[in-house]
Amino acid sequence: MKKYFNWVLAAILTISGATAFTACTSDNGDNPAQEQAKRNRTEFIQHTRATMKDLAENLNFGSWTAANTLNLYFNQYVLNNPDFNKAVLNAFIQKMQQSVKPVEEGSELSEMGYQMYGTVDFTEFNYRFTMNAEGTGFDVVEADDFEVILNGWNVLTQQYETGIYKVSLKASGDQSFKFVHASRQQEGLAIVFLMPSEFQFAISDKQTGTWEDGFSGSFQNYVNVAAGHEYALLSRDTWSVSGSVSSNFQAVPSLNEKADQTTVNFSIANNREDYTGNYAFSWSQNGRNMIDLTMKQSRDAEGGLANLDLSQFTSTSSLLDLLAAWLTTRNLDEAKLTLLDDLTTTLSISDMTKALELARASASARRNYADQQTIDQYTQQLNALIKAEMTCKGVNQQIPMKLVTSKFGVDYWTMPAFNFADENGYVALTDLLDAESVTYGINIIDHAAEPMQQSIIVVRQLLQYVQTLFGTYQQQSE
Repeated sequence: MKKYFNWVLAAILTISGATAFTACTSDNGDNPAQEQAKRNRTEFIQHTRATMKDLAENLNFGSWTAANTLNLYFNQYVLNNPDFNKAVLNAFIQKMQQSVKPVEEGSELSEMGYQMYGTVDFTEFNYRFTMNAEGTGFDVVEADDFEVILNGWNVLTQQYETGIYKVSLKASGDQSFKFVHASRQQEGLAIVFLMPSEFQFAISDKQTGTWEDGFSGSFQNYVNVAAGHEYALLSRDTWSVSGSVSSNFQAVPSLNEKADQTTVNFSIANNREDYTGNYAFSWSQNGRNMIDLTMKQSRDAEGGLANLDLSQFTSTSSLLDLLAAWLTTRNLDEAKLTLLDDLTTTLSISDMTKALELARASASARRNYADQQTIDQYTQQLNALIKAEMTCKGVNQQIPMKLVTSKFGVDYWTMPAFNFADENGYVALTDLLDAESVTYGINIIDHAAEPMQQSIIVVRQLLQYVQTLFGTYQQQSE
């Protein structure tokens, strides 16, 4: 399935139709409709090539690279800094211990078997952690919000400076949600976390002498706690999270860096009543709508939530590995990916588990030099599970898609194919790719590969830190 997703993404990237940079129209003159149909495939590919060229020349990964650099620095010198962890844990534990009291008789905590409970309220965790000049520890004072001020390298002055970066987090919203966890050190003690419905954040720097936000945004949380319960439980309750993250980096001609402004919007909603989920993601850059993705998924009531083991993902793992693992227990009812406000790919998979099994079996057979008939058996079974099509509003084309068995090098592969109006059958992806378009595609992938790889490492570090912090907190809570 990973290979299939790779091919689909390659198709989406390569066959991106006309865009805001290139008009998907042509002067038809007095040619009859049949003549126009004959030009569908050629016109489509010509505009694709122009789009690929423009993207290869103008895509800017400045914000992405900056985000990775800041996050890696933050992970290394803050989250994985024992002095910082000690300061944070001490603050958390002190607040929790001050609030410990007996469980009320007849309460939900009492029904759970707890005798005592302490509360950690994230809406009141307002401290400023300032890295000392030596970078060996943090000075902690109370503040209006949660802030971390760091030392670092000033790319403009080419010097190491104190207090040059800042991460701020502000809790807001009109409600909080309660989550309960058991203390590992003291039997019968419940730790109650109060999670606010909204967080606002900013990552700033003072390289020019004044604070400027490089990244800013907000996250909204909502949990529909089941009737009769006071405490939220994600495996039981309907919940959602959404947010927006924006970047704003000015051009730095001396460093050959272009200006870069981006906005990412996302939303995730899991409905525990009908076991469905709705997901949305969009990315705009420098005034252009680059990506818009929506997904609808469903699963059986018995399927439960997919419990991903993060340890199985290494530095060579891709985002597709994570997506495939997450979708294993789900059916993809519909996914729509729109690029540059023009080309939309629609995909549905009726049985993800079966599709993954078939894809893996096909890959194993291919690597053992299976013949065309053998691979085609897997192809046809996958076609029964996977439905897809592409539309390009610029040329008013709706292009059916299916999987075909095609020879690629010395092996037979299952790969996407497209049915243009002027074709009698389906054209395999490899037959649409010309050398020039492939070159542009490789340019784009080459420039994106390092930021993407670094992002996987960053996310893994953050998730592992949260797990470590939570485990350590529980061990030290008494």
